[in-house]
Amino acid sequence: MSDFRFAFRQLLKSPGFTTVAVLTLAIGIGSATAMFSALRALVVEPFSYPNSAQLAHVWSGDGWPLSQPDYFDLADRSTSFAEFGVYTPRPANLGGDNPEVVTSVSATPGVLRAFGIPPQLGRWLEPVDEDSGAAPVVVISHRLWQRSFAGDPALVGRTIRINGTLTTVVGIMPANFEFAAPWMRGDTCHMWLPLKLKRGEGHRGSHWMCGIARLKPGVTVPTADAEIKSIGAQLTQEYPNTNAQKKFLVRSLHFEMTRYIGSRVWMLFGAVSLVLLVACANVASMLLARSAKRQAEFGVRIALGASRRQIIRLALSESVLLSLGGAFVGLVFAFYGVKLLALIAPVSEARRAAMGLDLRVLAFAVGVTGLTALIAGVPPALAALRISVADLLRTDSRGAAGSRTRHNLLRGLIIGQVTIAFVLANGAALFSASYVKLFSANRALSTDRVLTAQLHLRSERYSKREARTQFWEQLSERLTALPGVTAAGLVTQLPLQGGSNMNILVNDEVFDPLAQRALAEIRAVTPGYFAAIGVPLLHGRTLQPGDAGKDEIGVVVNRALADKSWPGKDPIGQLIRPSNEKPDYQARVVGVVDNLRQWGPETDPRPEISWTPDRAWGNSVFLVVRSPQPASQLTAAVRDAVQALDPDLPLAQIRTMEGVVDESLAGQRAVVQLVDFFMAVTLGLLAVGLYGTLSYHVLQRTREIGVRMAMGAATGDVVKLVFRQGSVWLTIGIVLGIGGAVALTFAIRTLVYGLESVDPMALVWATLAVAVAGAIACWLPARRAARVDPIIALRTD
Repeated sequence: MSDFRFAFRQLLKSPGFTTVAVLTLAIGIGSATAMFSALRALVVEPFSYPNSAQLAHVWSGDGWPLSQPDYFDLADRSTSFAEFGVYTPRPANLGGDNPEVVTSVSATPGVLRAFGIPPQLGRWLEPVDEDSGAAPVVVISHRLWQRSFAGDPALVGRTIRINGTLTTVVGIMPANFEFAAPWMRGDTCHMWLPLKLKRGEGHRGSHWMCGIARLKPGVTVPTADAEIKSIGAQLTQEYPNTNAQKKFLVRSLHFEMTRYIGSRVWMLFGAVSLVLLVACANVASMLLARSAKRQAEFGVRIALGASRRQIIRLALSESVLLSLGGAFVGLVFAFYGVKLLALIAPVSEARRAAMGLDLRVLAFAVGVTGLTALIAGVPPALAALRISVADLLRTDSRGAAGSRTRHNLLRGLIIGQVTIAFVLANGAALFSASYVKLFSANRALSTDRVLTAQLHLRSERYSKREARTQFWEQLSERLTALPGVTAAGLVTQLPLQGGSNMNILVNDEVFDPLAQRALAEIRAVTPGYFAAIGVPLLHGRTLQPGDAGKDEIGVVVNRALADKSWPGKDPIGQLIRPSNEKPDYQARVVGVVDNLRQWGPETDPRPEISWTPDRAWGNSVFLVVRSPQPASQLTAAVRDAVQALDPDLPLAQIRTMEGVVDESLAGQRAVVQLVDFFMAVTLGLLAVGLYGTLSYHVLQRTREIGVRMAMGAATGDVVKLVFRQGSVWLTIGIVLGIGGAVALTFAIRTLVYGLESVDPMALVWATLAVAVAGAIACWLPARRAARVDPIIALRTD
């Protein structure tokens, strides 16, 4: 304890040094702690379900949903599942004084039971709720209960209006329940309605349900996966025309929910670890420079009988105290850092709420503090070990003893900081360039002149196709006639938001269940959609009402499908058929439009077919309205047009296309912002570290500089001397950093859009960033050296 008391008094005598060192470590510890909180909440321990390792998703392929008949066969034949159910997202209209669209799913009883968290009030969905004649029931979320029903404890057993039907509330889920579903896009699910399935109905080629299961005790995911694959092989033998290419599989819930975000969060955690390493090296450099003044003291202690262990403990005591101070301030930084991460992270509200400074995060902070104290304290301790009493007696009071070891360590630390800073700067340049490429690739869609909104026809009034068709046609006419609207249309799925697809046959292809046929995205659109969304017609014409035939329909395809199916030929008039045993129609190409990206901003455009909605008017569509003015001004008029047709229908997801693109880029934008922030912090720490080390070298060479100036050296010569020393360290660090940047490029290639090899411009940008930070750090010590008075310098002992 006496060593720590002595070190504490020494630190109090140098408030400037202590403040800089504590803040430097606080930045590193705080950033690492905040990022670990996000890592734990999003990747390491993202769920709080009972025995969450037993939860798994069941697919009919890599990300392929299940068909209704396949689900029944898997449920009947499998023995690995304690609970097994399927669900499909179906936004619902919640009626009342202020009708709204609520994120919900239709699910079988096994879905909620699989998660293992019972309702706070009431019950789960039960098998009796699936009966065709059963009364409508719903389970709602705690948040919806509080928001829309003021937390009324008597709500269970009462009816509310959902999709125009009085529905009994049978359960309310607890506040901490999160419905982890890969199809929910990070939204919070608020209602669970019964999914009423009948055996013997549905087509095995129609995949629309996500499977969720809880494994029986003792059953592992690989065991369940092997069983499901075996059942899948049986189904292939029994139904070769529909199941020949299905590869049934079971994957853990943890894998499915973290497979895309996990790699990016781990990458960011690696980046912030480098920031912490630079902070430690920075403080180690300052402690090394500071220890030069104490080597005489260490020599005296050794001469009086102090052991090497005591000297090391004394040298480490300052780094321990500085690390503790850095941890205390760093936790304050981490508290606000977590709030910032929760603000910019494109994840569900439950995942944002899970980011916090709980006991495990605090334990991580304690471990990081200890590691920081060790890393920052070892170099000064090594320098102290090299002190020789004989050398001290041969040197003057400035204490050059041990300087070679100290100088070598200082050079190594500074070069290491430059190397890490260069790697981070190169990474920031790569991600920033990637984001620019992504935005440019989707620039045509990003406009505030197009308004979009989603509408759901779920009530009994629209149960028949004719009623839905009439409503959509009337709405399309009303939207087109609105003042200030230049084009309006309806579409079943917006660009960048996913979609539906099917295998098709083109040219002379015939159905073969073992052949891999082309996969095409399918969208139903009204004739005005293409003009409203802004996609140009390249060839032929757009859709017309007469294209909705019975045996043959007219379709518009995109350039990707035309180039793939009919390269060098005129696609107009070509025929397309569904890839099944007995296709009930064929489609003739009447037009070709340019490509739009369907499954997010990073995916290449896929082959796409657009047909008239008369063939497949569903319950949900998106409205697309174009205006020469900012389209958000049309929100009230669009809502009035809908209300005029049905006052009980609420609009959902009202956004401009600029907002749609912005939302789709949220994940990439968050990564770019964080990497840029870490780079800026690292460059700042590098500048501080280089400044401190050069200042120390100037101090050590004060007499030499005085002699040079006395012999006629000009001020510029002295400045060049300091800059030359800094430039050598920067050059070595940049050369090493280029090697690290090349390795980084190949490590993150799959995470960076458009990155195929080393980017020379990113290397140039990183070099400039490090060089500018280094030049700023060299300038102040150079100015100080240039102002040295030769007479005073020569008098210095």
